[in-house]
Amino acid sequence: MNDKYMPASSSQATSLPLPGNGKQEGRRKRSGLLNALLPSRTEGKRSPLPMILAILLWGGLAYAGYAFAVHTLDKQQQFVNQQIQQVHEENQKQVRVLGEQLTMVQDEMKNVQSGLANLEEDLELTGATIGGTNKTKEALQDRIDQLNKQLVDLKASLKKLEDAARAW
Repeated sequence: MNDKYMPASSSQATSLPLPGNGKQEGRRKRSGLLNALLPSRTEGKRSPLPMILAILLWGGLAYAGYAFAVHTLDKQQQFVNQQIQQVHEENQKQVRVLGEQLTMVQDEMKNVQSGLANLEEDLELTGATIGGTNKTKEALQDRIDQLNKQLVDLKASLKKLEDAARAW
């Protein structure tokens, strides 16, 4: 048998058998990442390979994170630039349409201005005609007044003749 354990006896002993030399040989040592990276003072010099691998792993993860962030930001910048370009093109189209509309409105205003100029000229001519008509009316009124005066004179002469004819 194994000399770690005592053989079972038929006597009634009050104590349990313990492993030899009072050591706990069955327990496992705990070793974590920190213990693997940092050698303890009691142990001998360990290999630097685990520390180098951990540093390389962290460096690789940091570089991968940086590369991913740069790639994502580049894609977002391209998308934003594309959206800005589309908005710029749409604005250019609207500016062209508004320019055409402005040209049409300016042409219509020129037509209205020329129409107003023609209308003003016609009004001036009409005013001159109306003014001339006033002169004509005045001349006609003067002639009518003269003819009325002659009529009154002729009536007076006719009355005298009628009176003279009765007197005969």
